[in-house]
Amino acid sequence: MAAAGGPFPLELSLDAAAATAAAAAEAERRRQHERAGQRRRHRWVTALYAELAAMLPNLPTTRQRPASKEKIVEAAAARVTALEGLAAALEARRRAGRGEMVAVSSHATVTVTARMPAPAQAGLLRRVVEAFERRGARVLAAAMARHGGGGGGGEGGVVVTVTAADAAPGVVEMIRADIARIS
Repeated sequence: MAAAGGPFPLELSLDAAAATAAAAAEAERRRQHERAGQRRRHRWVTALYAELAAMLPNLPTTRQRPASKEKIVEAAAARVTALEGLAAALEARRRAGRGEMVAVSSHATVTVTARMPAPAQAGLLRRVVEAFERRGARVLAAAMARHGGGGGGGEGGVVVTVTAADAAPGVVEMIRADIARIS
């Protein structure tokens, strides 16, 4: 039976409209499901960034204004670099045993630890600090302490640790070579 004004039966037109409505409802249900999944993933990633930020010392954040994802990634990369430098310095110290050693680690500052054989020379700390100043590195802190040789035979030495403002890698290597020549 044909509907007035059209070649299709009325029942077919209603079936087509119902099918179109069902398809639209299904598409909307899929979009809502997808949005819900995206919200869950976003919350999960945000929680992971917050967890990473909590592991980073000196990351400037406040409760009202947490660090951006970019700042968190930059701080994490810098922390990894600093830890790699520290690991290399500790490994060099382990391998060096009781011999002379100059280790360098760097992360916004340069820290140089030099193990010098006993007996400590007069003015040793001053000469090490001067090695930094000659190369234009601003010294922030310097310390000297005795190490090893607990038997009283004079086998110990001193450890000189200097922290300076960050310097270019080439400058750090020149400072390291200068310190190695002091002992």
